Amino acid sequence: MKNKPIHINSRILHLLREGDEKAFEYIFHYYYNQIYTFVLNTLFDKTFAEDITQSVFISLWEKRETIDTETNIVPYLYTIARNHVYRQTEKLLLKYRYEQYQQEKAQENSDIEADVNSRFLENILSELIGKLPADRRRIFLLSRKENLSNKEIASRLQISEKTVETQIRRSLIFLREKMKYYLNSLFF
Repeated sequence: MKNKPIHINSRILHLLREGDEKAFEYIFHYYYNQIYTFVLNTLFDKTFAEDITQSVFISLWEKRETIDTETNIVPYLYTIARNHVYRQTEKLLLKYRYEQYQQEKAQENSDIEADVNSRFLENILSELIGKLPADRRRIFLLSRKENLSNKEIASRLQISEKTVETQIRRSLIFLREKMKYYLNSLFF
């Protein structure tokens, strides 16, 4: 009794091999769900599973003339499906790697641009600080570069804290006004 399904299968495969579309439709409808379930359980994506299952049967039709009519078609269909799954997985992996590479490059470019902008602004700021009157520049640098408090600066330079405060405020107003131009050109 085991030979009868193989014989029927063999007859249908013979017809398929000769290009009989009804034989192809029979195989398609008979094995579609089985192959679809296999692919779905492998990739966990219905769209890919549908596409790959369709591709399996397209490959079957395209290679029909090479089918061995005396063997069971199921392992052949599973082999085609497995190969399609491998190719799809490879494509997805390559796509993922490419996207990662693009993100890394974009981040590198962004970091480089930020670094260049930062150095540019630091140079401009240094130039502008150099344009401050000598006493104001000294007070500003003690405050910002050496992180001294107004009281410490006043004590060191033997001037009032109010003078220190006024000089720092004037320095900041001058720098802010002059830096507007450079900031606008970089960010707008």
